[in-house]
Amino acid sequence: MRRCALYAGRVILALCLVLGWHVRAEDSAVSTESGAVPFELVSNFLVVVNGQVGELGNLRLILDTGSTYSVIDQRVADKLRLPRRPGKITNYDRDVAVEWTEIREFRAGPIQASTARVLVVKIADYSEFAGNVDGIIGLDLLSKGKRLTIDYEKRLVSFELGEEGSGARLPARTFVVPVVVQGFRMRLLVDTGFHDMVLYKDRLFQGLPNVSILGEPKDAAIGRMRAKQVSLPGVKITGPQRVSTVFLIDSPESGDPHGVDGYLGPAALHAKRIELDFAALKVRWQ
Repeated sequence: MRRCALYAGRVILALCLVLGWHVRAEDSAVSTESGAVPFELVSNFLVVVNGQVGELGNLRLILDTGSTYSVIDQRVADKLRLPRRPGKITNYDRDVAVEWTEIREFRAGPIQASTARVLVVKIADYSEFAGNVDGIIGLDLLSKGKRLTIDYEKRLVSFELGEEGSGARLPARTFVVPVVVQGFRMRLLVDTGFHDMVLYKDRLFQGLPNVSILGEPKDAAIGRMRAKQVSLPGVKITGPQRVSTVFLIDSPESGDPHGVDGYLGPAALHAKRIELDFAALKVRWQ
């Protein structure tokens, strides 16, 4: 049994626990060379680049730091006639059937993989934003490089090569930043596949039994999950405290594989540029 994360907020999937076929990202033969490629910004937060899977080119792929493993859409797997093995994920409080497959060639800008094991899902079933997207590039492939930079103003994503042959895989929990909510410190995972700030409701209320909320909570949806949208004063990431829009969700019954208190999208960071330094295990933004 192997834990993984395929969380992209309203975009793709929530936290998952994979049962069945074990997948090791270390098996992927990945090479990168430094370079920058343009990307399309979908719904003002999704980073979509052009790529290739097998013999299929001109595919649209989401770059998602909240996804431990890479994903291809079922349509792509069907066109390539890829053999698949069944698996199961626990998507917060329910089981979801998935499939795994192995692709022989993967390209997205400077990122190249001769082989990679990926999840196969119907992406449109999990996202109102990604109906015409063909796949997701997760940390299993992204973390093979030394540094990844997303420039939202110039619409460029840059990859910097690490030491030749290093290819060390880093876990998704690497990019966790401290956020203080009304004096209570929380740890949030930086997730480029999500727009806003998501907090586990029980952890917030346990740390702040008398938490202050402005106005009335509103019902909201994050993919297939139900959430409460609230305005929280006294939120501090960097700089002064401010009022932030936050989505509150229940914790997964199976436990959180990352050991974090929530997720932080680029919009919540007000970031024009995000740098993920896999070598130093740090995230920087401006």
